[in-house]
Amino acid sequence: MDIMQTIYQRQAVRNFSDKQVPTKDLQDIMDAGQAGPVGMGEYEKFHFTLLTNPGAIKQVEADSVSNPYYGAPAVIIISAQKQDSSVGSMECVSAGAMVENMALAATGKNLASCVIMGALIPLSKDDDLLSKLQIPAVFAPVISLAVGYPAESISKPTKGRHEVTQTII
Repeated sequence: MDIMQTIYQRQAVRNFSDKQVPTKDLQDIMDAGQAGPVGMGEYEKFHFTLLTNPGAIKQVEADSVSNPYYGAPAVIIISAQKQDSSVGSMECVSAGAMVENMALAATGKNLASCVIMGALIPLSKDDDLLSKLQIPAVFAPVISLAVGYPAESISKPTKGRHEVTQTII
């Protein structure tokens, strides 16, 4: 699949099958995240946590008001180093670029994905769970990606689905 097809076909999926994703594919997806552009090249300010244990995923979901990972068999959490008590905006933008690379890599492997932030708000306040997930204390979860096989077939558009207004000068 060429890059434009991958971009057009990438979409948020909110219904996953329970089929496990091969470890090699998950590692390739995380490698794609590490290839994402990071402000000032400060990759040491980031930490990835891969969850494939259903119990661990359910623990993260337990504090949320719904089922934020939609039954995905794998979740990748990107955490960024805190500056004082919060994460800086450069780190948040960089984490967004990293997660989009991961979502595109998943699409290129005919996997489904969904970028999730809401589940991380309660997680970031649960020091015990952060410790269980081995997220270093100087890092805070910023964004995550649910990854898996779609429960239902998904459409594969060949061009953009959305129109954004443009100004060309």
